[in-house]
Amino acid sequence: MVAPVVAPRQNMTHQVNYFRASIAYNTLNIGTSGMVPLGTLPAGAIITGLLVKVTTAFNAATTNVLTVGTTATADAVLGATDIDELEVDTTLTFAGFGYLASVATPLFIKYAQTGTAASAGAATIILTYVPNNDR
Repeated sequence: MVAPVVAPRQNMTHQVNYFRASIAYNTLNIGTSGMVPLGTLPAGAIITGLLVKVTTAFNAATTNVLTVGTTATADAVLGATDIDELEVDTTLTFAGFGYLASVATPLFIKYAQTGTAASAGAATIILTYVPNNDR
C-alpha cells in the first residue's frame, strides 16, 4: 500500500505556515507508520513550533504513544516521550523545533498502543513552520 502524501503548501508572503490535523485512537491506519498524513514540508522549511491538544485521554492499558515523523522515522518530529497522552491538556513542545526539511518532506501521525486496546483518545496536532522564501 502506498502512503498518502499531501502536496507541499506555502503562502506566497512572509508568514508562518501551519498544518492542523485531528486524530483519534481509531483513525483509519493510525497504527501504521506513514499512513495518516499531517502535511508535507516544502524543501528548505524549518519547523517553528508544535502544539498537541489532547481532547480525550488515550486509554490503552499499558502504553499510549503519539508520534509525528516521516515514513522512515515515525518520531522524527514528535517523539514517544514528548507529550502525555493520558492527560487532557495542551502541550507546546519544542521537540521538532528547528527541524529542517532539506527536500519536500511528508509528515505522518502515528498512534501506538500496547496492552488492552484503547477505547478512547483524541488529539489535535498543530505544527508551524516557515518556508524558505528568503528574498
